[in-house]
Amino acid sequence: MEQMKVARNEAKYAMIKLVRSGRTLTEAKAIMKAGSVGLTSEYAKESDMKDLQSLEGGLYRIRKHAKQSLLKVKFAPRKLAHSREETLAKWASGYRGNISSGLWRRDGNLIRKGRPNKPRPGSSAGKIGRTRVIGAKKVLKDFKQLTKTLQDLIRKHGKSDTKALQKAFKSVRTSITPKG
Repeated sequence: MEQMKVARNEAKYAMIKLVRSGRTLTEAKAIMKAGSVGLTSEYAKESDMKDLQSLEGGLYRIRKHAKQSLLKVKFAPRKLAHSREETLAKWASGYRGNISSGLWRRDGNLIRKGRPNKPRPGSSAGKIGRTRVIGAKKVLKDFKQLTKTLQDLIRKHGKSDTKALQKAFKSVRTSITPKG
């Protein structure tokens, strides 16, 4: 348990330093790091997290199954290989690298020279604001309606035309930006 607290405190420290140095706007890895901290239960609403996870799972299934069968597509959370926060941050930021333990090593400009300081629990309070998820609920609702309509048409007419779904899939934009 203590190891998890140390890792999460390290992640919070990295997010604060990266946001303040302006690097999160230019480096996908830094955006992914900051996004995964911002998507923890401490900063994001649980309902927003569920909506994002369902949207990510549905878009993942569209990408994987739409060519085979549109009837397999559903918008629900999927089993994840990594933590929910890291997976959603990777999806939202467009980060293409691997999520590994090496991801959370400090970047060169964040490494302190000399003896390390003792960790101070709660020192990130007031420095990281609440995460705002904008539009996820509406997009999720619209995609569910689109897939249901297309599935009904396939059942009725027996023809699978997924061009509309692929076009809608390509139109979804995700972004992570720090405020301030």
